[in-house]
Amino acid sequence: MIDIEVPPHYVGREQAFVKHHFLRNYLERLVHKIASAYDEVVYVDGYSGPWKSGGEAYTDTSFGIALQSMTDARQSWLDMPQHRRNVRMTAHLVEKQTQPFAELETIGTLFPQVTVHPHRGDFLNVAPTIAARIPSRAFTFSLIDPKGFKLDLEELRPLLARPQSEVVFNFMFDFANRFTTLESLGDTYDRLLPGIDWRPRIASADAAGPTERKAAFLACFKEAVKSVGGYKYVADVDIRYPGTNRTFYFLVYGTREPPGIAVFRDCQIKALEAQSMISGQRSLQKRETAGQGSLFDSSWETAPVSHRQFLDEQRAAARISLMDIASAEAGIQWGKVWPRLLADHAIRKKDAGSMAAALRKSGEIAFSGWEPNKRVPSDGYELRSA
Repeated sequence: MIDIEVPPHYVGREQAFVKHHFLRNYLERLVHKIASAYDEVVYVDGYSGPWKSGGEAYTDTSFGIALQSMTDARQSWLDMPQHRRNVRMTAHLVEKQTQPFAELETIGTLFPQVTVHPHRGDFLNVAPTIAARIPSRAFTFSLIDPKGFKLDLEELRPLLARPQSEVVFNFMFDFANRFTTLESLGDTYDRLLPGIDWRPRIASADAAGPTERKAAFLACFKEAVKSVGGYKYVADVDIRYPGTNRTFYFLVYGTREPPGIAVFRDCQIKALEAQSMISGQRSLQKRETAGQGSLFDSSWETAPVSHRQFLDEQRAAARISLMDIASAEAGIQWGKVWPRLLADHAIRKKDAGSMAAALRKSGEIAFSGWEPNKRVPSDGYELRSA
C-alpha cells in the first residue's frame, strides 16, 4: 500500500486530491508518450476556473497539472541527445466568469514553453471554434469538468470526434442522479445522453436497487460518450466522498487506441490506492478524536479492504470474459482481446497477460504459436478455447 500525505490546501476536498492524483499520473505518461509521435500536443480544459487554488503555480488545479506535464515532456524531448524533438505544446483554457477568467489570462507567463489560449465564454459555444483551430495532425486531450451536469454532448461532437484525441469527463453522478424523475429536466438529460433510451433503463434499474441504478446511469453516459466521440474504448474511475463508499462523481475516459486504455487502467489503480489510503486515514482520525484509538489499532486497514476486494472482483470478472471470448471468437488475436478486457474491467495489461498465461497452463484456453519460455502472450498470438 502506498503512503499518501494530503497537502493542507486539499483538506476538506480530498476527492479533488484523488482526481488530481489520477490526472497527474495519467498526463505525465500520456504527454511524454504522445510527444514521441506527434509534432503538436493540444490540451483543452472546458471549465478551467481557477477555483480555490492554494498551490504554488496552480499545482492543485487540473490545468496547472496539465501545463506542467506539457512543460516537462517538451523539455525532456528537447534534452534527448540522439532523438531530440521540438514538440509544440498548446493549451486552450475556457472560463466564462469574469474574476476567474481575469486570473486565467495571466497563466501563460508561468508556463512559457506552452502556448496558452484563454477563452472567455460558455464551453459549449466555444468548443467548435477551438476544434476548428486545432491542426489536423495534432493530438488533443480534452478535460471536461463542469460544476453540474447540464452538458450537450452533441455540441461537443466537433471536438470529441477528432481522430487523434482522448477525453476525460467529470460525470457529476451524485448530483445528476437526484433529478432524473423530474419532467422539467427531461430535456437536460436528453442532451446529456443523446441517442440513449435512458428513461426505461434507469426506471428498470430502480426496481433492482441503488447499485443497479448507478450502474445503469453510468452505462448510459459512457455509451453516449462512445457514440458521440467515436471512441473504441470508454472506461471510468469512481471518485468517492472522503471517508465513505458513496460515489461523488465518475471520471469517464474515452480513447481509440489500446495504449491509452492501458495507461488509464494503470493510473486508475494508483488513484484507487490513494483513495483507500485517504479513507483509512480519515477513519483513524475519527477514532482518535473519539478516544477510541490505540497503539495497536488496525482500523486504518479497513478502508483499503474494499479497494482490494473491488480489484479482486474485477479480475474474476475479467477471467470469465476472457474464457467467453476464447469460446465464442476462436482465432482472435491477443492484441484485440486485452484492450477489450481492460475497457470492461479495472485490470492492468500485465494482469490480463498473467491471467491468460495461467488459464493456458491450466488447460482452459490455448494460444497458437506460443514460444518456449514465453511468460505472457504476444499481440499476434491467436486465442481459442482448449
